[in-house]
Amino acid sequence: MKNKIVLPVMILCLAVLGCSKIKELADRSNSSSTNTDNPASNSGPSTGTTTANSGEPKADIIAASKKFIALPAFSATMDGTGTNAIHSKVEYAAPDRFHISYLGGTGAGMEMIMIGKQTYMKNAGSGNWNKSPVNLGESIPSLRDSFTDEGLKTLDDAKFDGDDTIDGKPALVYSYKNVTPKGGFPFHSKIWIGKNTGLPMKIEVNYENGTLKQMTINYDTDSPVTIEAPVK
Repeated sequence: MKNKIVLPVMILCLAVLGCSKIKELADRSNSSSTNTDNPASNSGPSTGTTTANSGEPKADIIAASKKFIALPAFSATMDGTGTNAIHSKVEYAAPDRFHISYLGGTGAGMEMIMIGKQTYMKNAGSGNWNKSPVNLGESIPSLRDSFTDEGLKTLDDAKFDGDDTIDGKPALVYSYKNVTPKGGFPFHSKIWIGKNTGLPMKIEVNYENGTLKQMTINYDTDSPVTIEAPVK
């Protein structure tokens, strides 16, 4: 019964974080990475330039989205409210490695690792990893979010909301409206873009309908990410 509850939540987490974004990231990493035997790790984005408000909010948001897609690795914490509470950490390493840890809410204590077509799961409290008969990786290409080229087409009413800081780091804040490519769910969003990196640092999303009402995602694009298969 627990797996029946958790698997949809896993898929929901992937969708909200941006599985299509992850998929495109994986596709681009496949074509650019020369070492696919070892997990990708992000040594941190360049800080040689400073991102500034261009006066064109929509263009700034799109630029940050495209820069994010080009990353070889990242991690993010997700906190969502709605029918089911979501509190999880997601890690990605090129070209096809994902690690999801459920820190609270539905499925708390469970973990999932996807490497290529293989999925591994660990139930809360068991400490043991097992191969899953369900290949969740197959769901990734069909879960399109608003940071893909297709999703960005419906981005509207973009505004620059001013300057802010996230963990002491300067950021530019933008707000906008959009509609999910799959399902047509409208939402309002606010994004924090790092001045030193040009990358998303934080996103807050409020959905007008559906089971998920609000989601906050905090991105870590500096820390190395290593994902290994737990079961040989």
